[in-house]
Amino acid sequence: MKKIVTVIVLSILSITLWAQSRNAAYEAYIEQYRHIAIEQQRKHGIPASITLAQALLESGAGKSELATKANNHFGIKCTSDWAGKTYKHGDNRANECFRKYADVGDSYEDHSLFLKRKRYESLFALSVKDYKGWARGLRECGYATDPKYPSKLINIIELYELDKLSSHKSLLNTGDSKKKTSTSEEDTKVTFVEPAQVEDYPMPPMEELELFHNHRSGKRNGVRYIIAGPTETFASLALFLNMHERTLRKYNDALDTRELREGDMVYIYPKKNRAERRYPTYYFRGNDTAWDIAQRYGIKLKSLYELNGIPYGTPLQTHQRLNLR
Repeated sequence: MKKIVTVIVLSILSITLWAQSRNAAYEAYIEQYRHIAIEQQRKHGIPASITLAQALLESGAGKSELATKANNHFGIKCTSDWAGKTYKHGDNRANECFRKYADVGDSYEDHSLFLKRKRYESLFALSVKDYKGWARGLRECGYATDPKYPSKLINIIELYELDKLSSHKSLLNTGDSKKKTSTSEEDTKVTFVEPAQVEDYPMPPMEELELFHNHRSGKRNGVRYIIAGPTETFASLALFLNMHERTLRKYNDALDTRELREGDMVYIYPKKNRAERRYPTYYFRGNDTAWDIAQRYGIKLKSLYELNGIPYGTPLQTHQRLNLR
């Protein structure tokens, strides 16, 4: 009997010590940003467990100087092709150049794109569930020089059970070799609202416009746009702005044959992957198009579909609720 009691006590003690070894700041960070890591796995095939473990390690759970002042949660430095904002920070040398982002979501997105370069392509042959292979592979491919970097990531993943994120129910066709072919009723459920409720949902107010290159101009979601005139086309505007037409079309999700209408908002810089925080949801109206919504909130059309788990180009339905973040 005494032996049984001893075993129970030791078991309880070990569980208590294990729980105490978890960092409350890490747990809060995971709760806040795990949905972004899951979304990055769904979009880019990078394990959510690896993404979160790297973010926790590189940013000190969002408390580092780079994270708080530059929204840089992965310690990514400037490269020759980086055209965004920068932040000077001492690392291996004083005043090194690091990338600076408008928000944390942009940092996560850029981290994914950074890993999709040729240097890391061997990692994508691994399953998203093989977090140990990914952790070791990151160092082998040169992401970090610390010989303990893989074990640090693995320890974080196992301590906080981040490996479970890679099997989250919302993940479909993420780059894992075994893709799901069907979804549950919960995953495919479309939410609708009564028409009376739609009118109460806040719409972005029209900003106070100013003149920019002789055009009415404003900023939506932090991105500069101009208002198209009655006879303008993407070609004429691109010429006027000294841009390639394809670049201007890409910024506005118009690589097809779409042309401008008078009064259209035309973004002259890339749109964001999500709307402003005050606009998390939108209820689709019958006279809208998905393109109209993307332009109205300053988000990429592809992101609008991805945020809602809808195949790109699928027609939307009246009163359907759409996530904008």
